[in-house]
Amino acid sequence: MLSHSSKYAIKALHFISKNGSSNKKLRSVEISQSTNIPKPFLSKLLKQLALLEIISSSKGPNGGFFLTEEQLQRTVLDIIVAIEGKDRFHQCVLNIDACNAEMPCPIHELVFKEKDALRNAIKKIKLLDLSDNLNYFTTTTN
Repeated sequence: MLSHSSKYAIKALHFISKNGSSNKKLRSVEISQSTNIPKPFLSKLLKQLALLEIISSSKGPNGGFFLTEEQLQRTVLDIIVAIEGKDRFHQCVLNIDACNAEMPCPIHELVFKEKDALRNAIKKIKLLDLSDNLNYFTTTTN
């Protein structure tokens, strides 16, 4: 349901939230090695996240990436929408563009409530709330 970009963004932000701070900025190579995200892909993704002000970055010998207290309050849904450019949870599961409540696809009514419940659950999860269990997270999202 989610693109690799969204999965990698959440994975990287999770790592940064647990290991970095404004006093301990993390370099992309460290994030890449710790999360098993390919460095070229991660570098582009981190630049995009910084441009969207989802993460903070600084240049120089002590530079790197970190999250502010305000950024830690962003939800997982915020991240997905920022990366995807749209709310994937409002998309038809069959990828039919014209699917909506007035013109539902054949399974629209069967999955609408569950899809909406999942969206609402993800909307409540803040970066700050993500589990510390990085071993589970890094091995299950590849």
